[in-house]
Formats: sequence, C-alpha cells, structure tokens
Amino acid sequence: MNRINTILICITAIAIFFILKQQQEEFDLSPYLDQIEALEKKVDSLHTQNAVLKEEADSLELKMSEYDSKINSLNYTINVIKKETKAKLDSIDKFGDDELERFFAERYRQLNDSIN
Repeated sequence: MNRINTILICITAIAIFFILKQQQEEFDLSPYLDQIEALEKKVDSLHTQNAVLKEEADSLELKMSEYDSKINSLNYTINVIKKETKAKLDSIDKFGDDELERFFAERYRQLNDSIN
C-alpha cells in the first residue's frame, strides 16, 4: 500500500509538472516585453530631464542668492539714506526764523544776485 501511494504521488507530481510547463510555454510574453522596453526608455528620458532640471534649479538657487545679497545691500543703502534724510530734517526743524532767513538769503544771493 505504501508503494502504491508513493507511485501515485510521483505520477501526480510529474503530471502537474508537465501541465504547468505547458502553460508557461503557451503564454506569450512578447507584448509585455515590448511594454517593458517602452517604459524603460521613458524612465531613461525622465532621468535625463530630471538631471537637466536639477542643473537649472542649482543655477536658479545661485542667482537667487546673488539677488538676495543685492537686495540686502540696497536695503542697507536705503536705511542709510533714510537716516541721513531724517538727520537733515531734524537739523532744519531746529533752525529758528532768523537762521532760516539767513540761510535762504545767503543761498539764493550767491546764485542770482541781481541787486549787486
């Protein structure tokens, strides 16, 4: 009985093996291989585009840092001008009426002195 069971198991295993082997041979992989090749080409082109975009991003980051330094420099210059203007306006506010008249009289007499 053990021998018969062993023989039946072996025959069944061999039959299953041949059935599975035939099913694998009948299955056509060529359409899938074509799709795989097309997808690989697309992936390669996307990698190339990605590399170009990374280079552009690096270049734009460099330009952005240059612009940031220019903006900071201009902001500093603007602040200096604001402080100087405020100091001049404050000094004018401190002038009395006599000093203002003398200032403008001296200033415009030197430019257009038609009386002398």
